[in-house]
Amino acid sequence: MMLVEIFKEFIRVVQENQKYTIGLLNQDGYVISCSKEEYIGCHFDIKDSRANNMFYKIRVKNQDYGYIWVSGDDENLKMISRLLLDSLKTRLMYEINTKSLKQKVTKDDELIKYLLNAGHFDLNHILDLIGQLGVDKSKTRVAVYIINNKGFNAEEIMRLKLRPDSKELIYSLLDNNRLLLFKDIPGDLENAEVKKYYRKYIRNLQDWGLQGCSYLVGSMQNKLKRYIVSYQNCLWLEKNIPFSIDEPLFFTDYLFEYFISKVQLDDVRNIFDFYKDRSKGIDIDEFTTIANQLFMNDYNITQTADDLFLHKNTLIYKLKKYEEIFNIDIRGSFQGKVLLALIANTLREYQRQKQVGEKV
Repeated sequence: MMLVEIFKEFIRVVQENQKYTIGLLNQDGYVISCSKEEYIGCHFDIKDSRANNMFYKIRVKNQDYGYIWVSGDDENLKMISRLLLDSLKTRLMYEINTKSLKQKVTKDDELIKYLLNAGHFDLNHILDLIGQLGVDKSKTRVAVYIINNKGFNAEEIMRLKLRPDSKELIYSLLDNNRLLLFKDIPGDLENAEVKKYYRKYIRNLQDWGLQGCSYLVGSMQNKLKRYIVSYQNCLWLEKNIPFSIDEPLFFTDYLFEYFISKVQLDDVRNIFDFYKDRSKGIDIDEFTTIANQLFMNDYNITQTADDLFLHKNTLIYKLKKYEEIFNIDIRGSFQGKVLLALIANTLREYQRQKQVGEKV
């Protein structure tokens, strides 16, 4: 919004009566906008403040915007003039900050577009954008992928960077329902404290107004070219792991499942055909549920039995049965635990293919 437009809006708001004439003068003392149009174009000596004419310089962020002129036959003129000056400067400051913020958000959007362009990583342009935004390119950052099924308020999101804990933040509203942040990590933070730090940051976002969202948190990356990996981690979580509202989901909690998911069924088909044949007659859904819950509980049988509402002895009986069928040691061998996860993942994929009519 131009200065004259700001001033016109300002005088409409502040002039409650015709007691005062309020004018905007340029640097040379000419009236360029006024509550009384007949004064527009008139020249005043801005150094000649008298009893009924007050002139004050409008200076915001070390830049001069001319002068405010207030005229009236009132003993409180000086006080009123200063109040009007402060009010106009506040209004002007708001517009300047909003304009600057919009420009920064636009630059953030452009930067993230380039960061996520794996096919053509234009480092020079990325560094130029980072320089314009004034963020530290050497910072380690983590992708925080926020989903709001009801849709985000774009104006609210635009002001996200005004938060004290978001000065080094890079973010973009990918669409009305998805917001991507690359949030920096303090350099002195221990690895064990990273999850705690992000939980606190997400709680602060929720307190700020981002309730009712799902938060998926990717891996730590300290190279610009690898930021996309952290984002892809979030997409993997979205596709493969159930998530809930307002409770963050961390990719690092699902590394085993992630690597297991990268085992291509076709690559190991000949090996696992044996296990597919051996699995005939067992409940695949129950088997995969038990395997998943064991992994989630670090193979703690008592906790797994409780979570599955099974008696501990019943679970042990089923595990013994699986050990006999697949000829693996689930309870005492690390290799057996890995094989259990691989077999469960493979049988789940076979079952999925069969349900959708694919050839297995």
